[in-house]
Amino acid sequence: MASGANPEEQTVEARAGSANSAARLTWRDIRGPVRRRADDLIATEAEEASLEALRVATCETDGGMERHTVRQYLIAERIADTRHISYDRELLLCASFLHDAGLYSPASTGDVYIKDSARYARRTLEPFGWPQERLRVCLDACEQHHAFTTRWWLGPEVELVRLSDAVEVYPELRRSGIPRSWLKQELWQAVPRRGFWPATLEITRTHWRRMLPGMFRPPAPGQSDT
Repeated sequence: MASGANPEEQTVEARAGSANSAARLTWRDIRGPVRRRADDLIATEAEEASLEALRVATCETDGGMERHTVRQYLIAERIADTRHISYDRELLLCASFLHDAGLYSPASTGDVYIKDSARYARRTLEPFGWPQERLRVCLDACEQHHAFTTRWWLGPEVELVRLSDAVEVYPELRRSGIPRSWLKQELWQAVPRRGFWPATLEITRTHWRRMLPGMFRPPAPGQSDT
């Protein structure tokens, strides 16, 4: 596990299964109006299964939530590369695709949505035989992405999902070193943000009872029933 309070000055050890060299699309490939989609990121069967699970949950392909996860992943990747942080690409991408899936009926049990996201991630990824520690990091990334304090100690992927989701949702408040010019002129052109706020407000209106507990009181790491 990663440790230390100053990850900018300390490269986190590479995770088992790191697949950076197998990546298709990366944040460096984002060039303005060239349209990019989630399928451009897929490099492994687990990533493909996670994307398909998201599409089953949302009943959409290339919908608003899917585009949100693509932007969030690319932001996470840029944060990691800029800070020289090693990470497990497959794990990070799977967690990015699935971290909000619990909002949707096919992935929901009616519980707090981040817990349902983690359960859905477990069901999706267990068939691939990931070691339990590696799987646990992915589930923690789903459950802890609204945490108010850093989560580096749970693994770099957990904190990268947390940081990048905040940048994606609140770019005027939290950017973690990501230039607004890149977000607006490159990323938002390549992976359109249109309809993001109406969809976010509708999700919040519909699911606020399952959202608020996870946003203000995330489960203790490793102590959920997932």
